[in-house]
Formats: sequence, structure tokens, C-alpha cells
Amino acid sequence: MNRTTLRQAAGPVSFMLIVLVCWFVAGTVADRMVQQELDAALRAQRQMSTSIVDNMAEVIASDLAMSRAIPATMAEMDVVQRALVQSQNYAVKSGVTEPVLRAALLKDAQMSAVSNFLHDAQGFSGLDQIWLVNANGVCVASSNSIDNPLAAERSFVGTDMRVRGYLTNALLGAFSEAYGVGRSSGEPGIFIAAPAYADGLLVGVVVAKVGIARLRHWVAHAGTFVADDNGVIIMAHNSELEGRALPNSRVTHMTPAERKITYLRDTIPDIQISVDSQVREQAPWVPSAVAGQLFGMPERPMPSLYQTRGGLNSGLSAHLVDPLVAWPELLRNHKRDHLLVFLTLAGTVALAWVITVSYVRERRHHRATRDLAEQLQSANTLLSAEARHDALTGALSRRYFLDLLRHEIERAHAGNEPLCMAIADLDHFKQINDRFGHAAGDRALEHFVDTCRAELRGADAIGRLGGEEFGLLLPATDLAGGHEVVERLRLRLKAIPSPKLPPSVGLSVSIGITELSPDDLPERIMSRADMALYAAKSGGRDRTEALPPDDTAPPARTMANVW
Repeated sequence: MNRTTLRQAAGPVSFMLIVLVCWFVAGTVADRMVQQELDAALRAQRQMSTSIVDNMAEVIASDLAMSRAIPATMAEMDVVQRALVQSQNYAVKSGVTEPVLRAALLKDAQMSAVSNFLHDAQGFSGLDQIWLVNANGVCVASSNSIDNPLAAERSFVGTDMRVRGYLTNALLGAFSEAYGVGRSSGEPGIFIAAPAYADGLLVGVVVAKVGIARLRHWVAHAGTFVADDNGVIIMAHNSELEGRALPNSRVTHMTPAERKITYLRDTIPDIQISVDSQVREQAPWVPSAVAGQLFGMPERPMPSLYQTRGGLNSGLSAHLVDPLVAWPELLRNHKRDHLLVFLTLAGTVALAWVITVSYVRERRHHRATRDLAEQLQSANTLLSAEARHDALTGALSRRYFLDLLRHEIERAHAGNEPLCMAIADLDHFKQINDRFGHAAGDRALEHFVDTCRAELRGADAIGRLGGEEFGLLLPATDLAGGHEVVERLRLRLKAIPSPKLPPSVGLSVSIGITELSPDDLPERIMSRADMALYAAKSGGRDRTEALPPDDTAPPARTMANVW
């Protein structure tokens, strides 16, 4: 073969070699470019999904805390404890069947009165059902046993409930909470069991049920679902997922009989949530570490981020399967980038066009990232607005302080304990702002709250009602004791100046305090405390005025603006 022939053969071979090298290099460059886009999309979407599942967990924990408070409070009531003490002779034993017990209990006038009480309590509590179980495991009263004779026969009264899973720990003296399906109604719900004691002895359990239908707002966001402590999905935005078991969850190790007791089903199908193996098949350029963070489900055609939150002070856990919305575009971008880089390497003629397209694509990508960041900032702003504490002083926010006031009033009424409410207002605060600037005013507010924390007990609470006005809540304190506390607080504020304020700034405070009366509502005690504050201001400021409970007292100032 002569030199000319070799040259003719080498031409096509060199061309093909250059094309292959360019294609390989273009693929490597395209991989790196799309990996950066994937990292940015994952960061932005992970922040969004984290905010969603955290907010969902807070809502679940808050709702359950409110639901727990009702049976726990009822377990401490005298009428419930007396009924459980006097019902100890009811027990399932030889010759005494459940129908016999039910008939005896329905004829028992005292138990019928307790059932009426439970029915009334259910009406205003937002619970689906409330019942009492004595220490023998027998239901002695139920909120659904008074509607009509037929309903009474179908109620829990007279039923041996020892086999209920949610009662096992409660009958041993421990607070219990579990998901289950009602045997009579077939309706799922959260069962809360609070042990009741009389003279230090366990006399029974107060059980309440919150229906799942009342809690659907937990899964308002697409892709969210809630699982119980056995790993069974009890509610989901996509209802087709309900009743399935999480992979390797506790329910998979339960016997069919155990599953039947809790879920009225002996088989629980699994839900397929696992690392998406198709990610590497569709996109070999995705790093293995990143592919291990993407999950797949048969119901989801694209890889997703999976977020879960447990430890909600209950056996429940919050979950979110959030599809990676940028995935289809990333696949398209990779193919396009591969071709564009190849064309760039293959000929300089297309260089300007490739740069223009890349610039437009990058601008679009940055705009999308900026939009996601703005959405995240808006979400964080909404979450911050609902925070419990005032951002400047660290005191309780107005909303949370008022919620705490309502709760403490209910607890004081239930336990027949005293409760004091005070409103404090820094004197001449506007002059401090005008003379020394708003920064000094902020330091004055912080110093007042720090002084309150140093003087008040751990069980006391301080909240910022607005501006320089603060609310003080003193549980288990009568008016005389409360007056002494706030008077010490007033004197301490004058005696110990803030090192962060100019020496010429003299802080003083006017305080009005009152005590809870048996018929007080939050609006009433707030109004009285405000009247006492008005008297302190009118009396020359830098003083404490106490106003005892008085149902004939007129409304104070402009309480529409205070409350």
C-alpha cells in the first residue's frame, strides 16, 4: 500500500476519531453542567419540603396536645373519680357476661348521670366519643349511651375492654395514646387514655376518641401522609395510600391476630418507598450519592424527596413524598447540553449561537432559582409571624399569651386554684424614644423583660401585648401574693438600671393586677387588669394598683383595642 492510499484511508478514520472525542468531551461537560443545576434544584426544593413537613409536624403536635388535655382534665374531676371508685364491683367474671353487665350499668342511676355528663362534655370538646373504664377493665359509662335505647345497647357500656391495645398501659397507670379502628363503628381515630387516681390509687381510665375525619387538615399538602407507631399510614393526601404499611415497619412483624385487634384487618399491604433505582438508568450522570437521596413510588412517575418527622410527643410521624419537579427539564437539558457542547467543539461557526442559548438558559435557571428563593422567604415569613415569642424581647407573643391565658383560666377553674393577671406599662416610654432614640427604647423593653424573668417564677408567664404594654400571668397566686410579686418587680426595675441605657434614663413601670373570679372569662379578667392599670396611671404612675374580682365592674377604657 503506497503513501497516497494510506493518506486517503487516514482521512475518514481521523474524522471519525475527532467526532468521537468531541462527543465524549461534550458528554463530560454536559454532565457537569446539569449536575450543578440538579444541586441547585435539590437545595431549593429540600428547603421548601423541610418547611412543609416541619409545619405539618407542629400542627399535629399542637392538635394532639389540645386533645390530650380534655381526658387528662376529666381524670382529675371529682365526679369522674367518684364514679370510678363506686363502679369497682362491676367486673367480668364467671357467670357475669357483658350483656348482664350492660343491663346492670344502664339501670344504675349514678352511672347514667355520668354518661349524661360525658355526653355533654363530648358536645363542646370536639371529641367523637368519651367513656370511662374502671380498674377491672369494664366500660361503666359512655357518651353515646343516652341517645336512645337502641344506641345504648350498642354502646361500650358493660364491655370488657382489657384487650384494647390503647388501654394496656393506661390500666397500669400510664398515659396512653394510639391509633385504632373502632370495633363498633368501624371508623378510625386516635384513642387517648388518661389514668384516673383517687387517694393515690388507680381507679380507672378516661378514654377519648378523635375521629380521623376531624384531622384531615394534617395532610392538606400534596404528597403528605401520617403514620402511626406501627408504621401504618392512617391518613394521606392521596387516600389510596391509607391503610398501607411503611417498609420494614413494626406492623410487618405483628401476628394476624394482633393486626386484627388494632386495624380490624389481618393483612396490611406494603407501600413501596425506596431509593429510585431508575434514576441511574435514566440519567447515568447523576452521582451515586445524589441518587441515594432520591426515592420512588409506583404512584410517582418521577424521583422524589422523602421527608419524615417523628418524635411528635406521640406515636405518630409526619411524612412528605415531594416529586422533584425539575427532573423532566433536567433530562431534557442534559440531552440538549450534550448536543450544544458537541456542536461548539465541532465548529467555531456555531460558537456565538451556543453561547447565546447557554446564556438564555442560565438566565432562566437563575430566575427560577430566585423565584423559589422568594417563595421560601415568604413561607418563612408566614411561619415567623406565628412564632410563640416576640422577636425583640423574647417575651411570649400576644397570640400565644392569650391562648395561654385561656388555658390557665380553664385549669384554675377546674382545679379551684387562684390565678392573678397583671398588665404592666412602662412610664413615659414615648419620651425615651424621642430623647434617646428607638434603639434605647428597644433596650428598655428588653431590660424590663429581663427584670421580669429574674423576679418571676418559672411557672409564671410574661407576654408582650403591644408597644410598651406587657401581660403577666401568675398561676396558683392570690391577689395579695400577686400584689407583693409585682410590687417587688416594680421596685427592682427602679433599683437596678440597665447598663445598656444612658445613666439619665430612669425606668419606671405602672402595674395593674387583679385576681380570677369563679365566673371570669379571659375578656373579663383582662378588662379588670386594664382598669387597675388605668388607676395606676391616673394615680401618678410608678405604682401598683390591685383590683379585686367584682362582677359589677364596668368595662375598662377601650377593651376592643386591648383584647
